[in-house]
Amino acid sequence: MTPTIDAVLGDTLERLRGLDLGDTFDPRAAEAILDAGLQRLVVPAEAGGLGASMADAAEVLAAIGAVDGATALGFAMQVHVLGALRDAPHVPGAIRADVFRAVVGEGAFVNNAATEEGGGSPARGAIPGTVARLDGGTWRLTGEKTWTTWLPNLAFAFVSARIDAGKGRRGGAGPKPEVASFLVDLSLDGITRLHGFEAMGMRGSASGRLELDDVRVPADAILVRRRADEPDPRGAIPGAWFAAALAATYLGVGEGARSAVARWALDRRPGDGKTSVAEVPSVQVRLGRLDADLRAARIVLLDAARRYDEARETADLTLAKLVCTRAAATATDEALRIAGGPGFLAGHLERAFRDARAGLINPPLEDVALTSFAAAVLERERSAG
Repeated sequence: MTPTIDAVLGDTLERLRGLDLGDTFDPRAAEAILDAGLQRLVVPAEAGGLGASMADAAEVLAAIGAVDGATALGFAMQVHVLGALRDAPHVPGAIRADVFRAVVGEGAFVNNAATEEGGGSPARGAIPGTVARLDGGTWRLTGEKTWTTWLPNLAFAFVSARIDAGKGRRGGAGPKPEVASFLVDLSLDGITRLHGFEAMGMRGSASGRLELDDVRVPADAILVRRRADEPDPRGAIPGAWFAAALAATYLGVGEGARSAVARWALDRRPGDGKTSVAEVPSVQVRLGRLDADLRAARIVLLDAARRYDEARETADLTLAKLVCTRAAATATDEALRIAGGPGFLAGHLERAFRDARAGLINPPLEDVALTSFAAAVLERERSAG
């Protein structure tokens, strides 16, 4: 990381460590990021940002995740959206400039709002139930989005919607409807932020419901528009940033648990007080096992991120997400076994154990990733004859 990024991250971490964040949403976490200026992490330097590479961003998110997983997950949404906005082709320049200006000048946070209650995951091709209807010079959006992470902190969201065929351009051109992503100012009339869910982990990430009731947005507020059965014109870059941001977040959760349980094992001296838990051979094996998994995952993530930075290679970022979330789940499990009863009590290790499991349901999902790996293996063999 550059000295500037390192210094801004250091300020952020110092603030976060002093907050004693728990299992509920705490607006002070976002304030710590804003006070340090870290919200502009991946905004280009020429637009007033820190100009972080993907590898830089991954290290930042992992460092935050080691302190508090929910804060890292919330900030990961900002990072992946802005990273894709910066790097992807076919992004309207005016939208890019407007969002960067708001992030730098107003301290804005932004996320995508795509998932819906009955529609399943957009990653599996779900067509939005939210509808956008063109009315003169504005679009009118109506619908409800779920799992909108860090919703109380957001100033803007890119909302996915199905184009009303009666009003939209090319509406009846094919068997599938058109879908689009709209930049929505969340201070507009018709916006309601509803409470989220009683989730097992990442409870402080405030993944809530975003309700849109005839919300009017400008005609040129479209980030991307396509037929539902057509590929995203931005290509693989949005998915690559999403995978990298999540991989780093959960890697950080695992690394934070490693540090916490190692410190606990050094300080804990049961019985006559002469021998610490850290000197027990079985504890050392468990600690070594979780450390090996986490270090291997970090190598995979940073290697994949650097290859993206150098040549826009994206394929192995899905692998990085898979490896990092698996490593976090394994590491937090081992940490809880090392700590025994004390680890089971409410606190850092217990929360890290629950938070790590959230990575298993974040896309790219494991079955989708493994199926794509298998398809690539089979295609290589077919081509080799």
